[in-house]
Amino acid sequence: MASLPSRDILDDIIGAVKTFGEYGPIYQVTGPVVAHSGDPKVRILVIESGETLDYDLGAVLADPLKP
Repeated sequence: MASLPSRDILDDIIGAVKTFGEYGPIYQVTGPVVAHSGDPKVRILVIESGETLDYDLGAVLADPLKP
């Protein structure tokens, strides 16, 4: 069964700029991803490399916002 993160969570994180952990590379959350299994995911853009990735929502929520 496919699932998306809840609309409330998406409204809060889409466009957010965060770092991987406390001192990691900067990324921006760009949109939801339909997860066919496992944890919900969102699409992110890694600013330094230009790479787009599907990243676990739980990890995004745990990562700090970039000031």
